[in-house]
Amino acid sequence: MIKKSFYLAFLFFCSFCLKAQEKISVAFIPMSFDEEAVSKMEVKIIQETIINSFVSSKRFTVVDRSNLESLEKEKKLQRTEAFMDSKDSFKDGISKGASYLIEGNILGIKHIDKKDKWSSSVTVQLKVLDVSTGEIITTESIDSEPVPEAENLKSIAKAHYNKDELKALENKIVQLNQPKSNSDASFKVALDRLSENVRLFAGKNFPMHIEIVEWIGKAGKSQSAQGANVNFKGPFKDFVIAAGSNLGINKGQLLDIVSLSSVNVGGKTINRQQKIGKAWVFSVDDGNFSSATVIDGEKNIKKAVADKVRFGVLTN
Repeated sequence: MIKKSFYLAFLFFCSFCLKAQEKISVAFIPMSFDEEAVSKMEVKIIQETIINSFVSSKRFTVVDRSNLESLEKEKKLQRTEAFMDSKDSFKDGISKGASYLIEGNILGIKHIDKKDKWSSSVTVQLKVLDVSTGEIITTESIDSEPVPEAENLKSIAKAHYNKDELKALENKIVQLNQPKSNSDASFKVALDRLSENVRLFAGKNFPMHIEIVEWIGKAGKSQSAQGANVNFKGPFKDFVIAAGSNLGINKGQLLDIVSLSSVNVGGKTINRQQKIGKAWVFSVDDGNFSSATVIDGEKNIKKAVADKVRFGVLTN
């Protein structure tokens, strides 16, 4: 899994040099499921939830999103012997214009009633295939369990959120974890949690490389971050990145800070990126810029600056 994720990260790091803000084109194959255990309506809702998670990130172009039922019938038809020798396949049709195929399988849906308090859970498996090679890039089971927030993020949120934002955040966490009065309501909450976990899956496996354009030193003193030309003294905490709401950056989003270098291996020059820290977005300034603060790896960043190493950030 780690090897596959690194492959994707390396692939997109290389493509970044050509066109930084080019969206990744993906197509979704209709989900597989147990017809005796899952209703078609549930399948449709889950499929749309997953697609919308990719769309809302604003880093993907989704092709062949409509007519999922017709595509599913076509896939079943092409499994028959009459189509076994055909040169044109279902994958060729659905993947036209897409770089990656996302194949899904619903592993399970549960609705539990305890004293008229309902809780639901959904588990799916997502598989990413490279259209050009047919290679399975990664496969992962994703459930609807809420991801616990790290303790250090709570203190950081308090330093950057106002009272109303903190209250809204706390209420959201309560709503996502609280049992509901009926199965429909609990299923909806499970889908909300699943959507967030799918977004994390997309961010991890399709990272977006972003340039750091400015570092903020003591007393708000700023310094351009072109290459490694950062020369002010003081803690390396806050910085500005060249991405905002247009690329799906959100307040509270985590970023990996990575150093960028080249290594000669066997006579070949290979681009290398190494994680040296982590940051947290505290402000989305506009469609093109956001501000973040370092929450881990400050010493590594200082060393990278001293060594004049070029670095940037990867979205999670």
